[in-house]
Order: sequence, then structure tokens, then C-alpha cells
Amino acid sequence: MDLRLNREHQARLDLVEGLKVFVAGNIMPQLRQNFDDWRATTKPSKTQLRDNNFMKNRLDADPLYQTSRGLQRLSQEAMWREVIFGLNRNKPEMEAAMDAEYTAPGSLTLDPAMPMPDYYDNTEFHLQPGNFHKSTIAGPTYEVGVATYTMHRYGKAGDEMGRALRNVLPEKPIKRALYLGCGPAYKAYPIMEALPDAEHWGIDLATPMLKFARQRAVKNGKPMHFQQMNAEDMRFPDDHFDLVYCMLLLHEVPTKAIQNIVSEAARVLAPGGVMANLELPSYSSLDPLSAFLMDWDTEHNGEPFWRDYHEMNLIKTYEDAGLNAELVEAHSEWGGAKGNYMGKFQYHVTMGVKPEV
Repeated sequence: MDLRLNREHQARLDLVEGLKVFVAGNIMPQLRQNFDDWRATTKPSKTQLRDNNFMKNRLDADPLYQTSRGLQRLSQEAMWREVIFGLNRNKPEMEAAMDAEYTAPGSLTLDPAMPMPDYYDNTEFHLQPGNFHKSTIAGPTYEVGVATYTMHRYGKAGDEMGRALRNVLPEKPIKRALYLGCGPAYKAYPIMEALPDAEHWGIDLATPMLKFARQRAVKNGKPMHFQQMNAEDMRFPDDHFDLVYCMLLLHEVPTKAIQNIVSEAARVLAPGGVMANLELPSYSSLDPLSAFLMDWDTEHNGEPFWRDYHEMNLIKTYEDAGLNAELVEAHSEWGGAKGNYMGKFQYHVTMGVKPEV
């Protein structure tokens, strides 16, 4: 499957990425310097700096803040537009490749009658038009778009997150591993390579994502079994998997759905099995400006459940589901654009172990 854009659309997409790099590398460092100077002069309290209203009153009228947020939103919308327009020229060929029946190891099982949760059906995550399930080429659109969105921080293979998670997984025998909300599933490839003898499964709500994941897995020689399934209500038997993991999934769903997903993960885990949830750092672990900028996505970047996720007690949710939980850090092997306000990337992994019988 050819995901390359023609010269015109790639040039426009490069311009969008250049705009994102400019915001991260030029505007944000100056905004941070001005904020630090103001903080040193006025000496606001720690409580004030963690108060959203206080921070909004300080920053909403700041020209650098206004410019950075405006360009962030503009570049996000322009990115998806150019990706979709650029990929549409090959849409029939991509659809044919994803609809093909493959005999390679692994499988794809779809459930056309499965209802979409309202929170999923009514949201365009990351502002991607049609979300992940309303366009037949949502998978290719996501893969091409996310590389620009992250300024290619995830590397050419796009699997940086999977490598970060792989590096902190405990050493223990794994017969079956389950990837929740797998999407295109390429983030799982490092884990599959680290566990070559395990049986690997991936579930997702979106038919287009699963079709793309299967086609991509076959192309890359990754024998994963894909099923269309809601992680809140899985059809797997009890005590079935030794590892259940997800990456940047839980912040995309409401708090009640998180509780359901964790409970289901605990159910399908075998005794001694591990649940690992990789996410971006919590607000409390970041400096006040980074946390405030991160929170902006809740209302302006198609992340309606972002704030609630970062303010919930996920460790307690794990424990309520019967898992022994701890938080560990996983570190990126890639840096962001120069001057990116988040600095070098790190992740938080909420790890839970199901007690032995």
C-alpha cells in the first residue's frame, strides 16, 4: 500500500510540520521565558499555579500564548485536510488492499453489528475528520497524520512508544498478549519482537483501523490476531492472557469506561498476569506551564476526556479491580522538536499484577 503523497500535497504537509516546529522551537521557548520571568517577579503560590482559572487569567491575553494556540489549532486542521486530500487519489487501491483476504499467519474478525459507544461515535479524536471509524481510509490517514502531528518524534517506524513500553515490562513468561485499542497496531511490533513465542491479539472498535492493521501486519510479517471488540465488554474467557496492555488509550474514554476496561482486563488476565497502561505524564508531575498547555487539548484538540483522565486516581482503579498496582517511568528514545515545551519525552506506565491464586 502506497501512503506517499504527491509532491504538491507533501509540500503543503511539510509546510504544516514546519509551522508546528516553529511554534515548538521558537514561540514556546520565549513564552516559557516570559512566564518564568513573571513568576520570579510576582511569586504566585503553588496553589495558584495549579489553578486553571488563575493560569487562564495570566495567559489568555498574552500575545505569544494566543499565537501559539491559534497556530496549533490551525496546523492541526490543515494537517488532516492535506493528508486526506493527498491520500484520496489512491483511495480505491488502499480500500482494495485492506479488503483483501490474507492467508498469512494471524487473523481478522469483524463484528458489523457491534454498536459504537456514544462517546466514541460523537467525537473526532485529535480533530481527525470522521474519527477512526467513519472513513474507509481512517487507518492510513492516522498513520500519515500522526507523523506530522508529533513532528516525527516517533521515528520512521512509528513504534517509539512500543519500545518504551517493552523496556519496562517485567521479565516473566508470556503465552498470550492482548493490545487494547490497537488502532493500526504498529506500536505493538517491538513487543511482538521481544515476545516471539507468544500469541498476540489486538482489539479495537473501528473496522477501518482493524482492516489497516491486518494489512500492515501481513506486510511486516507480524502474526497478530485482530478482533473488533469493545474493551469494556470483551468476549475472551477468564484468565486467558498473561499480558494486557494499551498505549494512549485510557485518556480517550470517560472515567466510567476506564473503570470498565480495567475491570475487564483484570478478568481476562491469568493469575500473575500483567496489565500495563502507557500514557503521557500526569499534570502533577509536570511544571505548571507545561501542565496548563497540556490541558488546553481538552477543549481545543479533540480530547474531551483528557483532563478527567489526568486528574483521576488510576492506581486506585487498578486496586479496585483486584490488581496490585504501581507507577513506573518509561523513557522515550526520541526527542521532540528543538525547544518543545515538553522537553525530552517520558511516559508513565501504570502497571498492575493479578495476584496468584
